[in-house]
Amino acid sequence: MNILIYTGEGASPNSIYQTYNTLKHLFGHAYDVIKVDANTLRAEPWEDSCRLLVIPGGRDTPYCKDLNGDINRRIKNYVYDGGLYLGLCAGAYYASSSIAFEVGTPLEVKGPRELAFYSGECRGTMYPGFVYDSNKGAKSIQVKLKQRKEGDTVAMYYNGGGYFVEPEASSQNSVVATYPTGETAIVLCKVGKGWALLSALHPEYDVTTTPDLDQAKDSDELISSLTKSRSACLDFLREQLGALGLDTTTTTSSSTATTSDTPSLTPIYLCGITRALTDSITAKLLELANNKHTIKDSNNQFYIAPWTATNGSIDDLVEEWNNMSLANTTTGDENVSLMIQHPPSSSTTSGSDDTKAPQYPASTVTPYFDIGAYFAALQHHRSQEWGGASWYRFGNAMLYAEVITSTQTVLDKNYSFASALPAGLVCLATNQIAGRGRGRNSWVSQSGAVQFSLEIRHSLKLAHASVVFIQYLIALAVVESIRSRPGYEDVPLRLKWPNDIYADLPGQGLKKVGGLLVNSSFLADEFLLVIGCGINLSNSKPTVSINDVISMHNRSLPRLTPEDVLAKILVTFERYYCEFCEKGMGPWFLDVYYKRWLHRVWWRYGYSDKLVTLTTHDNIRAKIVGITSDYGMLEVVAVDGDKQRYTLQPDGNSFDMLKGLIIKKS
Repeated sequence: MNILIYTGEGASPNSIYQTYNTLKHLFGHAYDVIKVDANTLRAEPWEDSCRLLVIPGGRDTPYCKDLNGDINRRIKNYVYDGGLYLGLCAGAYYASSSIAFEVGTPLEVKGPRELAFYSGECRGTMYPGFVYDSNKGAKSIQVKLKQRKEGDTVAMYYNGGGYFVEPEASSQNSVVATYPTGETAIVLCKVGKGWALLSALHPEYDVTTTPDLDQAKDSDELISSLTKSRSACLDFLREQLGALGLDTTTTTSSSTATTSDTPSLTPIYLCGITRALTDSITAKLLELANNKHTIKDSNNQFYIAPWTATNGSIDDLVEEWNNMSLANTTTGDENVSLMIQHPPSSSTTSGSDDTKAPQYPASTVTPYFDIGAYFAALQHHRSQEWGGASWYRFGNAMLYAEVITSTQTVLDKNYSFASALPAGLVCLATNQIAGRGRGRNSWVSQSGAVQFSLEIRHSLKLAHASVVFIQYLIALAVVESIRSRPGYEDVPLRLKWPNDIYADLPGQGLKKVGGLLVNSSFLADEFLLVIGCGINLSNSKPTVSINDVISMHNRSLPRLTPEDVLAKILVTFERYYCEFCEKGMGPWFLDVYYKRWLHRVWWRYGYSDKLVTLTTHDNIRAKIVGITSDYGMLEVVAVDGDKQRYTLQPDGNSFDMLKGLIIKKS
């Protein structure tokens, strides 16, 4: 689920910055906060994955120029159908039935507006002195919150906003806050099944990161007042948007909140199913490192140290990284220093000196993921395979962190580091602060999800086993790792082309519970593939979790643990991958794959193919018949005329499952 912030012509750069940072801080634990432009709102099927659309401060007139017509009709339909709209300053003017801005001055803007979420006029400015692209007219305004106790006020940043005229004229309007003189400053509008929250002020602004405030009159007093009210403004936004249905669950206290609050990075622990394996990996990493046990790669710098340092120089290294880790914490992932900690040379910390025993730190060090239980589950699920699967390797080596930038980035954007790691290594994290997804998306990653990246090497000599099919193998492995369990066969998990995982819930429709991506690089005669997977195992918000789906299907079924789920996924995927390398793509795989597909309904006596509209081909109606056996493209057949066949590439088209459209990506 996404929060979309409009960043097209007219949106103020500082308003975009402030809006993004604040919403990322308040709701980034549950939603992907994405910047979009007019082309995105025009060309992409954004409505069904959007939880909140935000039009920030800036200039209303360019908004009209770029959004009037088809885009505004889509925005209105989205809100009327149950969507949420947040308009801040210019975004509030723009969402009113009419605007009257600085009438009779050179800045005059007036006239009707298409969205009309507020049924009356927004008239401004409320206070004189406004100058475009400047803070000269900025003020700290003590607004009265109508739903709070008598006399409760909050200071908010003001710069050019208006007031809402006669909100009482419509029962669909609720006054949220008023100016000191009584005019309405913030209003909540019921719009069909949805809501529009319109604010003439900027509760999202953090003045400690707002430039040029010294231009404002009484700037010192303004900065002091708004700095003190920052937590109250965050509480206000959390309260208002939470009441409209956004997930406000967070572990961060608003009293200490800042726009940069994210979990601090933790060490990444190198673990393995045997001592020989971890010793081998450690040796290769140290060969790659300089004399300070440091690997400087293209995206990150890695410090290599044992779990418990044993000499002064390494002690200093660990302390240096620990001191640096707070500065490391960022919503990005470039140039971040990461600590890789490996088993110490003298003994294991898992309570055994057996060189054949799994190597992992004490469970008190990794309280959110039991690595010992994972290795036990891996060996158990392999024992259920033909011949005991003694040759399986996927998941034998692990990099685990409680908090990491992105498991995908660590393996995909640091080629020298990744090349020193064995094929089949899995990088796992409980929390990611800069997770990566397909296209413009990012992983929304938090405790309760199973999120990992797997490194494999695929030979070019396997010409009959095209690398493009691997995304389908891992997608099916995720679903089958659950549905192949005794008693779980009918748990309603399905696959959406090309590689998303959905729950098909009676009475609730389709809910996304997971997604995958595959990044590749090529050298000599093999592909280095990094497979990224994120599934919502246990988080009930913002949509639904796999364990929720299991409980709804059959309350007697035990809920699954992340350790067992990861182990089963890797064993199932390796079985598919081995057979794929031997046989290539064929019925052995596709028969099961199509049974789990959302795009072909499986009935008792066969398939029923779903119909879609190809907006890429003159809105031709076609039925989905499968994927091609050569390059894994989606294959559809026109239902009218000459029954022509069309093929569509996974990375060139988006499939909007709920609307039955296939559109070309912009």
